[in-house]
Amino acid sequence: MYLLSTAIVGAYVFVIFMLCLKNRCNFNTIENPMAVRISAVIFDEEQRTLKSDSQTRKLEPKVFSLLTALLAANGKIVTRDQLIVEVWNNRVVGEGAINRTVSLLRNHFSAFTDETIIETVPTQGYRLVATVTNTDISHDKMPADQKVAFKSQLFKKPVRNIKKASIIAVTIALLLIALLSTASKVKNLTTPNQLSLVSAPLVGLQGREYKLSATQFGGLILFHHLDEDDRQSIYLYNTKTHAQNQILTNSLAAISADGKRIVYATHLNEQCLISIYYVLTKQKQSLFPCDEPPTSLVWGENNTFYFNKRFSKSHPYQVYSYNVNTSRLKQITNPNSKNNTKGDFDFSYNHHNNQLAIIRYISESQSTIIIKLEEQQLNKHTVNLRLKNLVWHPNGNTLIIADTNRLFSLDTTNGQYTLLKQLDFTISSLAVIPTKLNASLLVSSLDVVSEIVKYNTLNHSQHVWQQSARTELLPRMQAHTQTFLSTRYKSHHFWRVKNNKAQLIDIDFPFDLQFVRYELSDDGSRILFTKHGDVFELDLNKNTYQKVFIKNRSSYVANYDAHNNIIYSGNYSGQWQLWLYQRSTDKHTQLTLNGGYSGRIVDQYLYYSKFNVDGLVIPPFLMEAICRISVV
Repeated sequence: MYLLSTAIVGAYVFVIFMLCLKNRCNFNTIENPMAVRISAVIFDEEQRTLKSDSQTRKLEPKVFSLLTALLAANGKIVTRDQLIVEVWNNRVVGEGAINRTVSLLRNHFSAFTDETIIETVPTQGYRLVATVTNTDISHDKMPADQKVAFKSQLFKKPVRNIKKASIIAVTIALLLIALLSTASKVKNLTTPNQLSLVSAPLVGLQGREYKLSATQFGGLILFHHLDEDDRQSIYLYNTKTHAQNQILTNSLAAISADGKRIVYATHLNEQCLISIYYVLTKQKQSLFPCDEPPTSLVWGENNTFYFNKRFSKSHPYQVYSYNVNTSRLKQITNPNSKNNTKGDFDFSYNHHNNQLAIIRYISESQSTIIIKLEEQQLNKHTVNLRLKNLVWHPNGNTLIIADTNRLFSLDTTNGQYTLLKQLDFTISSLAVIPTKLNASLLVSSLDVVSEIVKYNTLNHSQHVWQQSARTELLPRMQAHTQTFLSTRYKSHHFWRVKNNKAQLIDIDFPFDLQFVRYELSDDGSRILFTKHGDVFELDLNKNTYQKVFIKNRSSYVANYDAHNNIIYSGNYSGQWQLWLYQRSTDKHTQLTLNGGYSGRIVDQYLYYSKFNVDGLVIPPFLMEAICRISVV
């Protein structure tokens, strides 16, 4: 039998980009392209194929252009900026598109040879390291004995190879909270920024609302909606007429302060796009293709909006601005990438003083708030809170910040913050509507309903194994032990099933467990997982845990081998590689040379995946060494 986890979860994952505009390279074109031999593989430029005696692989347009750029460099480094100019014709393109194109090309070559063809030069770019020689090849249009030097022009078609992203979020309520000024007559208020809960839904659609934004004076509220069939739409709500109109579908969107424009990201049919929707005319304007989804979109001034992007899944989010009038892209922040995959994940713009407030993830117990005026950093405050959301108060110098279920006010001049209200639900997103006498704070609340299904592979029957009104994740079974991850008690915890009843594994970790990949040992007595670059092992019999390594090795995915050793991935060398840790000798041995993310040793073979490459890899040149290590 297999245990299958199905869940409806709130995920704000949308699209991000980066534009580079320097170091243009000029490559010559030949009239009669021929072929070259790259290692043992023949590259036919005219047919746009890689081939050997046994097979032929057709190259995608961008992959073909990438290979011609690398060949034209004659073994020199080709920077990412050069690739953007020559392969993507100076279009707005994210790092993920480049990474995927390189990965596709490597996959094509790996079908023919185990030799390293393309080398990644950290922080610089890529280069072709294989031996390249001219070769003869026959086509109908050219003589068989013709030989020419290889150079090629590059294609100028937009990126189409975009990974599909799903947009699923669930909310239990959209609550209206009155943010009262000093003139308020509510008796229980003791500070100007204290909140009074109105406790009433703002909209009454069947389904769930989330991800809010509003115009400067609160006339229009934009919200995202999932109906009962999980079809996603974006609505505009008029606070005067209480009319709500559907304007977009399957998008992430934010409305401008004047209510005239909406920036939105779509990700459909393997294509991602950032566009503008004009509220009055209902016309749409495409801006540029996008690569990986951002976590937030916010409007600034002068037809400029802000979004975030990241170099890869192992790097932090950075904030960028894009001006619709000039098509200018500008990087706003650059967080430290060491063991920080979240980075700058949420931000809010103040239209009174033109300041941008940004939340930067530091740890599970700390966050940094950065205040910027264009490119100038005005203030930087670190708070002992794991912040999730923020929004500007109308007074201009105060932020409303939120962790999981608490609201605080923060003075941006000195970094002092005060608890405003603790709520009995999880805060998902915030938006402020100012008025003359007071202001309203909109809060959307996220909740999840999920279940784990037990499926019989013999008779194809199934039934619900675990179910709750919270998140149920990652079922695991070994020996007589059955576990899963759930948020049914406060936050993420491990749970163990005994006699068909789920029991909380009550461990006081020094961090919020959150979503974490884990596995059970063969005897079902231990749980192995990673957190903040450390590998942890939980003893289920003793209800205790310990770090497996004394020194942090920037570890991420960890698995047991057959001898209770640990195979783990680490990127402290600058690239994800797989390592084997032997408990008996306390020794770490590197298993991969050209990247590795998650691996297992089965019958003396290492099967592993790479971070940005589809499929599994088996390096035969390491098998003997792995065999010797494993049997120690």
